[in-house]
Amino acid sequence: MLQEPVLVVIVEDDFILAEMMKSGVNATDGFRCDKVFHSPVDFLSDKIDAEILLLDVMTPGMNGLDAIDLILKKYPSLSIIMNTIKDDTDTIVTALKKGAVGYIDKQSMDINMAEVLRAVSTGGAFMTPKIARIVFNSFQRTSTEFEKLSDRERDVTTAILDGLSYKLIAEKYNISINTVRMNVKNIYKKLRINSKGELFNMSRNTND
Repeated sequence: MLQEPVLVVIVEDDFILAEMMKSGVNATDGFRCDKVFHSPVDFLSDKIDAEILLLDVMTPGMNGLDAIDLILKKYPSLSIIMNTIKDDTDTIVTALKKGAVGYIDKQSMDINMAEVLRAVSTGGAFMTPKIARIVFNSFQRTSTEFEKLSDRERDVTTAILDGLSYKLIAEKYNISINTVRMNVKNIYKKLRINSKGELFNMSRNTND
């Protein structure tokens, strides 16, 4: 008995590229693509039966990153593979945190098509070496930068992340508020950040 092919859907606003990708999927044994959408909005408006979604980031109507949450809410078992020219650290890490299980730079999609589809369809994940290096460097850099902090600066950092005010931090460690401010200034300088929000982002990148 022949096994049913794994169904793949594509969201890509470049019509020519979308058709090329569709042909690539259909040329891969065990996989089939019948539907192509040009935006996440169109995709979410339809009813699909698929296991894998190839999703662009820069799409009309709704950004691909913003669409991930909505897509997984509607199709929680769908495996999302980002296929995009965007290879900056923030975009990659955000996509993976939101639930994407693959991230491919478009320049190598034709090379990696079969490999990525097979890896994801069997419960795995996939990143091209270029993307994997960017992710690895990001986590490694963040961890190393936190190691630059003194013991007191790490205490203050932990307290900030716990939501304590400068006054409560001062009371907790029996130091003055001015000392807390000085530590925060040094923390921001060493971590090369400018706000509490950036500190929270760095912490999430390290712990996730």
